[in-house]
Amino acid sequence: MDKNPKFLIIVGIIISLLVIGGVGFWYWSKNKQVSQEAPTLGGQIFEKTQNQLEGQVPDTNPFKDQKNSLDTIYQNPFE
Repeated sequence: MDKNPKFLIIVGIIISLLVIGGVGFWYWSKNKQVSQEAPTLGGQIFEKTQNQLEGQVPDTNPFKDQKNSLDTIYQNPFE
Protein backbone atom coordinates (compact mmCIF):
# COMPACT_ATOMS: atom_id res chain seq x y z
CA MET A 1 0.00 0.00 0.00
CA ASP A 2 1.47 3.25 -1.09
CA LYS A 3 0.46 5.98 1.35
CA ASN A 4 0.99 9.55 0.37
CA PRO A 5 3.01 11.45 3.03
CA LYS A 6 0.68 14.45 2.72
CA PHE A 7 -2.30 12.20 3.46
CA LEU A 8 -0.61 10.81 6.60
CA ILE A 9 0.23 14.34 7.82
CA ILE A 10 -3.36 15.51 7.29
CA VAL A 11 -4.78 12.46 9.10
CA GLY A 12 -2.30 12.98 11.96
CA ILE A 13 -3.29 16.63 12.27
CA ILE A 14 -7.02 15.76 12.28
CA ILE A 15 -6.55 13.08 14.94
CA SER A 16 -4.44 15.47 17.04
CA LEU A 17 -7.09 18.20 16.79
CA LEU A 18 -9.82 15.75 17.82
CA VAL A 19 -7.81 14.59 20.84
CA ILE A 20 -6.98 18.17 21.87
CA GLY A 21 -10.62 19.19 21.40
CA GLY A 22 -11.84 16.25 23.50
CA VAL A 23 -9.40 16.99 26.31
CA GLY A 24 -10.27 20.69 26.16
CA PHE A 25 -14.02 19.97 26.34
CA TRP A 26 -13.50 17.59 29.28
CA TYR A 27 -11.42 20.21 31.14
CA TRP A 28 -13.93 22.98 30.37
CA SER A 29 -16.94 20.93 31.58
CA LYS A 30 -15.09 19.85 34.74
CA ASN A 31 -13.99 23.43 35.45
CA LYS A 32 -17.56 24.68 34.89
CA GLN A 33 -18.95 22.22 37.48
CA VAL A 34 -16.38 23.29 40.09
CA SER A 35 -17.06 26.98 39.57
CA GLN A 36 -20.81 26.50 40.07
CA GLU A 37 -20.27 24.86 43.44
CA ALA A 38 -17.74 27.34 44.82
CA PRO A 39 -19.18 30.63 46.08
CA THR A 40 -17.79 33.69 44.38
CA LEU A 41 -16.95 37.05 45.90
CA GLY A 42 -19.94 38.63 44.16
CA GLY A 43 -22.24 35.92 45.51
CA GLN A 44 -20.98 36.42 49.04
CA ILE A 45 -21.48 40.18 48.84
CA PHE A 46 -24.98 39.71 47.39
CA GLU A 47 -26.02 37.41 50.24
CA LYS A 48 -24.64 39.79 52.88
CA THR A 49 -26.48 42.79 51.44
CA GLN A 50 -29.90 41.12 51.44
CA ASN A 51 -32.52 42.36 53.91
CA GLN A 52 -32.05 40.18 56.99
CA LEU A 53 -35.27 41.42 58.64
CA GLU A 54 -37.61 41.01 55.68
CA GLY A 55 -41.08 40.26 57.03
CA GLN A 56 -39.92 40.39 60.66
CA VAL A 57 -40.17 44.12 61.37
CA PRO A 58 -43.19 45.00 63.55
CA ASP A 59 -45.58 47.79 62.63
CA THR A 60 -44.39 50.80 64.64
CA ASN A 61 -46.95 53.43 63.67
CA PRO A 62 -47.83 55.18 66.96
CA PHE A 63 -50.85 56.96 65.42
CA LYS A 64 -52.59 53.87 64.08
CA ASP A 65 -55.21 53.61 66.82
CA GLN A 66 -55.24 57.26 67.86
CA LYS A 67 -58.33 59.23 66.89
CA ASN A 68 -58.32 62.88 65.95
CA SER A 69 -59.34 64.79 69.04
CA LEU A 70 -60.54 67.74 66.97
CA ASP A 71 -63.27 65.68 65.26
CA THR A 72 -65.66 66.29 68.14
CA ILE A 73 -64.97 70.03 68.26
CA TYR A 74 -64.79 70.92 64.56
CA GLN A 75 -66.89 69.33 61.81
CA ASN A 76 -65.27 69.28 58.39
CA PRO A 77 -67.74 70.85 55.91
CA PHE A 78 -66.21 69.04 52.92
CA GLU A 79 -66.86 65.50 54.14
